[in-house]
Amino acid sequence: MFVGVVPLILQARSYAKFMAPHKITQDLVVPDGTAIETINLHEVCPVKGLMYNIHGTYLLEAEKVAPSPTTPSSCSNESFAFHHYFYHGSIGYYAFYEEASGTYCSIDETAYVEVNGLGTYDTNGSHLAKDTGDTTYRRSYWYGLFGAVWIAYRTLLMRRSFISCKRYGRRSDIMQQKMRFKDAMVYVQESLRLSAHGARNYHRAAILYLLVEGLMSDLFMLIAQDGFIAKVQYISLGYNLSGVLSMLFEMVESMNWMSEKARCLTKRLLFNYETALIGEFCCAAAMQFYLTLLNRSSLKQSQPAAEAVSYYVWSLVGHGVIVLGIVATILSIRATGAIISVKCAFGSLKLFTSPCSVDTALGVRSKMILLSGYVWENGTLCYRVETLKSFGIMSVEQEDETQFLVLHKLRWLGIPRQDMIAIGEVDGNRVQPCIERPCAGIVSAFGIPLGGPTDASISAKPMSARQSVYLS
Repeated sequence: MFVGVVPLILQARSYAKFMAPHKITQDLVVPDGTAIETINLHEVCPVKGLMYNIHGTYLLEAEKVAPSPTTPSSCSNESFAFHHYFYHGSIGYYAFYEEASGTYCSIDETAYVEVNGLGTYDTNGSHLAKDTGDTTYRRSYWYGLFGAVWIAYRTLLMRRSFISCKRYGRRSDIMQQKMRFKDAMVYVQESLRLSAHGARNYHRAAILYLLVEGLMSDLFMLIAQDGFIAKVQYISLGYNLSGVLSMLFEMVESMNWMSEKARCLTKRLLFNYETALIGEFCCAAAMQFYLTLLNRSSLKQSQPAAEAVSYYVWSLVGHGVIVLGIVATILSIRATGAIISVKCAFGSLKLFTSPCSVDTALGVRSKMILLSGYVWENGTLCYRVETLKSFGIMSVEQEDETQFLVLHKLRWLGIPRQDMIAIGEVDGNRVQPCIERPCAGIVSAFGIPLGGPTDASISAKPMSARQSVYLS
């Protein structure tokens, strides 16, 4: 519920705010034909934009006024009325809009404002830099379309997860199999994965774009909000950050660029349920401080570079710097947490590099790894019986007593009742991966841990044509 419904509600809330048409206050709109003045610009207009990709207008009055509520006490006698709007270019062809008012402190040269309006507008790059505003209502059809697609898709994923969990729970009851709360949560998380089993990388690239756009809207909402509501928005930001990292690794994982040992090491170290979302929430909590540091860095002096390569291209560079810093922090926290967790639970770090045939059979089908779900059996790394159930892994036995490892296949939107697929042949407690195929036979739960290295001497046998048994 926490990592599924709540982020979806927050994303829908952001979408509603940014989709609402906005109108720039007339006093902030530059009249047509106004001459551009650049002489003594800093003296006349002392306020500097915080970022290279922000374009807008501000109005600074000459008379001193009472400071705004967020202004520090040191500025009580040096505050001037301040009103501004700006657009911040996004990844797609649109920009986020903010209008705010407050006071400007001449001592620290900082404006302390409260946001009055939010929105989006179809412009970016050089067009955004040259925009001087108008008094008509503005909106973004680009953001409206892709935002609606993203929210609709996530809503359908919630429906898919609910039905999948309901069916799996009913099946477990019929087989008289109990599940711990932790294991049930793992199954819920696996059913909430963003891509379907068998997805191609162009599918994942499309999802990644939607995740990044969702991430951009979360970042802008955090900038525009303070207090408790901003802290709640961190949940959506953490969810999208986690989704971006998982989708990127899934794309690399599906390309088969890494050896099985390197793949398992990376997944156990960086993509495990023990440290999931910890790094994301740490980054989200420090996000405003991090962005302020970047805004005060040399990036704010990069306007000549932006004009040379185009504002849009340079905005990608700037956002790339932000993302790389966030990703490095998240991965460092995840890796540290995983090492501590494994060391405390198993006494050594051998788990990270040991082969496990269940991991090999699952491959890219598993969203993340459950480190506490491993157990050592006769010197080999295996999945506990409870862990097999938490990933929806079951057993099918054919007429010739050949046993196969099967699990539920997650499709994009459809939820067929016959959704079991065989992905490995079982011999004792070893699993040999096989070509994915529909399951046929009687479904049951495993009673022993499975794992150990794969055995190349085992070859997958063809399954019988007998109709599979479905337990509803």
